[in-house]
Amino acid sequence: MKLMLTRILTFIIIVLMISVTGCKEEEKKPTPSKPIANFEVAEADDSKDPQNIEDARDDGQKIDATKLSQKKGKANGIDVSKWQGKIDWKKVKASGIDFAIIRVGYRGENGLLYKDANADYNIQQAQKAGVLVGVYFFSTAIDTKEAKEEAEWTVSLIKGYKISYPVVYDCEGFDSSDSRMYNLTAKERTDNAFAFLNTVKSAGYEPMFYASKSDLEQGSAFETKRLEDNFMIWLARYTTPPYPETEKPDYFGRYDMWQYTNKGTVNGIEGYTDMVVSYFERKSAKPKDSNADIPEVTPPKDAQELIYKEVNETVTAKIEVNLRSGAGTNFESVGKLTNGSTLRRTGIGTNGWSRLIYKGKIVYAITSYLTTDLKKEPEPKEDIVEGNVFTAKKDKVTAKEEVNLRSLPTTSGQIVGKLLNGEVLERTAVSNRGWSRLIFNGQTVYAVTSYLTNDLSYKPEVEDGIKTEFTAVNEQVTAKNETNLRTLPSVETGEVVYTLKNGEYVKRTGVATNGWSRLEYNGKTVYAVSSYLTK
Repeated sequence: MKLMLTRILTFIIIVLMISVTGCKEEEKKPTPSKPIANFEVAEADDSKDPQNIEDARDDGQKIDATKLSQKKGKANGIDVSKWQGKIDWKKVKASGIDFAIIRVGYRGENGLLYKDANADYNIQQAQKAGVLVGVYFFSTAIDTKEAKEEAEWTVSLIKGYKISYPVVYDCEGFDSSDSRMYNLTAKERTDNAFAFLNTVKSAGYEPMFYASKSDLEQGSAFETKRLEDNFMIWLARYTTPPYPETEKPDYFGRYDMWQYTNKGTVNGIEGYTDMVVSYFERKSAKPKDSNADIPEVTPPKDAQELIYKEVNETVTAKIEVNLRSGAGTNFESVGKLTNGSTLRRTGIGTNGWSRLIYKGKIVYAITSYLTTDLKKEPEPKEDIVEGNVFTAKKDKVTAKEEVNLRSLPTTSGQIVGKLLNGEVLERTAVSNRGWSRLIFNGQTVYAVTSYLTNDLSYKPEVEDGIKTEFTAVNEQVTAKNETNLRTLPSVETGEVVYTLKNGEYVKRTGVATNGWSRLEYNGKTVYAVSSYLTK
C-alpha cells in the first residue's frame, strides 16, 4: 500500500513539474496583439498616413551601405517604417548597420493616432538580429496636450522593448496649407516638441528632435537654439557627394545624428531607405518594464505577396505622379504620368498602389493619384521643383549679407548671379525646404530663404570688415573638446590666437546666424565656431 501511495505521489509531482515548466515556457512567448490601454488608436488606413506622400523626395544621393566607414562617425544606421515593407534584419546587420530608428506610429491629418503596421515586427526582428533600436513618432500635434498624448502612447508601446537609441519627435509638412499644423507659430511648434520630449525624458528614455537644415536655420519653423540647449538634434541634410565622401554637413548648429540621404541601398531592404550616421554610441538596453506584453506579430508581406485585384483598364494621372520600380516611395522613380497621358492598369493593390504597364515593363503608382475618367479636367498643379513644394508669396527682399542666385532650388543648381545687401528683388514664392523663388533680370532664380529679409532697411553688423550678424548674449562657454579662437569670424582670414580646451571658460558676447560666436579672451574680441562650444 505504501509503495502504491509513493508511486502515485511521485506521478503527481512529475505532472505538476511538467505543468509548471510548460507555463514558464508559455510566459516567454509574445502575447497576441491587443489595443493599448487608455489610448484610442485608429484602425490602419494608408490614406491617413502623413508620410504616405508622393513628395518627389528624389534629391538624395545614392550610397551603398557596404561602402560605409565608421571612421568619421561612431555608428551607422537607418530609419524605417512600414513603407520599407518586409525587412530581412539579419541581412541588414550583415551589411554593417549598427542601429535603426523605427517608426512606431503617427497622428493623421484627421487628428487620430495610428500605429505603424510593421512597428512591432521591425523592433522584434531588428533586436533579434543584433541591430540596436531607437524609435520615432511622426507628429501632427496642434497643441501641447496632443503632443504629450503622442509621447505617452509611444512610451506605453515600447516599454517592454530594449530601446538603446533615442525616442525621436518628428514634425514635418506644416508648411502645407493642407496641414492641421499650418497656422502654428515657431513657438507653438517648439512648445509641442518640448511637451513630447520632456514626457519621453521623464519616462527614462533619451529624447531627440528631428528636423531638416532649412527648418532649423530659418527661425520661422522652430526656436532652434531653445531646442539645441535642451535636447539632442537629428539633422536631415542631403549633400552632394553624400557621406562619407562629404565628412560633415554644411550646418553650423548642433547635431548628434545626421540623415544624409534617402537613397541608401541596404541588403535586406527592397528599394531605398534613409541612411543615418550617429556621432555617439549606445549599448543594448534593458526594457523599462520587463513584465510588459510583447505583441505576437506575423511577418509583413513582401512585394511579391501583396494582393492585387486584377483589372484591365486605362488610367491617367489626376495631376502628375511618379512611376516607380516597386510599390513604395522608397523605390526609384522610372518615369512620370501626367494628366492627359494614359497607361494600362493591370492591378489595384490593398497597399494603396496600382500596377501599370510602362514601356513594356511593370511599374507602380499611388492609386489615389490615378483616375479612369480620361476626360476629367486636371486639378491645379502643385508647384514642385527639385523636391521643393512652393507656395505663392509676393514681396520685396534683399540679402542679409549676400546670397547666390541659382537656376534651381538646390546647391547643385547653376549660380547665375549674386544678391547683395541693399539690392532688391521681387520674391514670388517660398518652399517647404528653405528656398525662395525670385525674379532676376527677367528670369526665375532661387536663393536660400534664411539669407534673405523683407526688411529692406536691414544692415548687417560689421566686425573688422567682415559682415556678420550677431545677436548679443552674455554667458560663459567652454569647448566641447577643443576649438580655435580666431581674430576674425572666418577660417580663411581669421588668425588663430589660442586653442580653447574643454574646462577653460571664456565670455561669449554674441551669436551669429552663420555659425560663429563672438568671445572675449585676454581682453580682446575673438571668434569661434558655435557648434564647438558649450555652456
